[in-house]
Amino acid sequence: MFAVVAVVVLWTVPRLVPATGTLVVVAAGRSATSLPSSELSLSVGGSWSVVGSVGGNVPAAPDQRQLLEVAIAVGVYEGVRLGTQAEAVRIEVKSGQVTPLLLGIGSGGLLPGAVYAGNDDVNLGLGELAGRFVAMAPFDLTDQAGRPFNLQAIAGKDVVVAAFHTTCHETCPLYTALMLQLSRHKAGTVMLAEVTTDPGTDTPAVLAAYARQVGADWTFATGSEAQVAAFWKPFGVELATGDTHTSTLALIDRHGYIRLVYRGAPKVGNDIPPSLVTTLSPQGLKQLASGGDGWGAPDVLQALSTIGRSEASPEPGGRPAPAFELRTTAGTTVRLADLAGVPLVINFWATYCPPCRAEMPMLDQTVAATAGVRLVLVNEGESAETARAYLAAIGVHRVSLLDADLGVGRAYGVTAYPTTVFVKADGTIDRKQIGQLDPRVLAAELSNLGSQ
Repeated sequence: MFAVVAVVVLWTVPRLVPATGTLVVVAAGRSATSLPSSELSLSVGGSWSVVGSVGGNVPAAPDQRQLLEVAIAVGVYEGVRLGTQAEAVRIEVKSGQVTPLLLGIGSGGLLPGAVYAGNDDVNLGLGELAGRFVAMAPFDLTDQAGRPFNLQAIAGKDVVVAAFHTTCHETCPLYTALMLQLSRHKAGTVMLAEVTTDPGTDTPAVLAAYARQVGADWTFATGSEAQVAAFWKPFGVELATGDTHTSTLALIDRHGYIRLVYRGAPKVGNDIPPSLVTTLSPQGLKQLASGGDGWGAPDVLQALSTIGRSEASPEPGGRPAPAFELRTTAGTTVRLADLAGVPLVINFWATYCPPCRAEMPMLDQTVAATAGVRLVLVNEGESAETARAYLAAIGVHRVSLLDADLGVGRAYGVTAYPTTVFVKADGTIDRKQIGQLDPRVLAAELSNLGSQ
């Protein structure tokens, strides 16, 4: 009898020890900083558990400093709290495995949204904190229910934000129809928001009435003229009334960085409520019938599926690069045929695109240092003077082609900026990259082009 009991105990005792994995906590800042000693806790099932104390000097990214290594129970954790600051983040700890956790530190605490878990997300975070992406500037707006709409409100969510106002009858109803389509298919971590360009008219009460009228369950935001103007300034969107505003949609990732910018009217097809159709002006009806500028919900959803990674997923190529003949900022003319036999990196950009500004100096320097490959800049829809001034301001000393009517961009399937197309020496497209290029991805693409 004793022998049987002993065997049972020997088999049972190990199962009473909870399985654990290792959490390695590292920290980095946008600049070198320090963190006072603070209690670090993780949330699971709505309850917080202290895992240790962290603090000390914090280097500027991409450098990082390890603050803590601790064995914790296997499972999925839902959030991080540093002192009194909490951020939602999914942390999956597996038995016998190491899970890295990056804390973005500034002003003695967590930067809003700057918590990254897992190897891929930590690499993304180091790139973001190092300035490879453009951070959304702090803003202070109010939604239709009177709640704050700011960096804290969007932290932890990938955000689709569109410029609109309630008295626009051309493209704004199309943007609202696009949001309706996105609302049916988006992931739970995605936030939709329409921010007015006419704060004088669009008070919270007006926005609430508009939301009820169209059946919208997403955010509509407004503020003072100064607050709204500051929000839209990075995107080159000015305050406007009537049908004159700049049609813009942007994607901001869950850590508060601007990743993609769309311009023009979206393609919504027949999936638009009659209540919105009846508000369209003749020009708006024309945009609806023509499919707008060719991009729509599928493009935005695809982009949302990739912006949480360290680089956007490239689209495969294989087709011949469409021919073009464009004027340049120097007043000359360039044809694709003039560039035959040379691998090309064709970058479609615009001055109102924050990721373009972050990407272009790196792109310029890296391609210039690569023998046998040529960089072709194509500005979308802006004047030679505007493009020249912009390039000079960011230290890029080369000409750009001018796609004044956006026709070449459409031929290359450009739906958002920046977009980079890699063309092989035989004139066929190798890859198309939507969104800001990671330096590692660019190096790999250039290596591929040079070997073909």
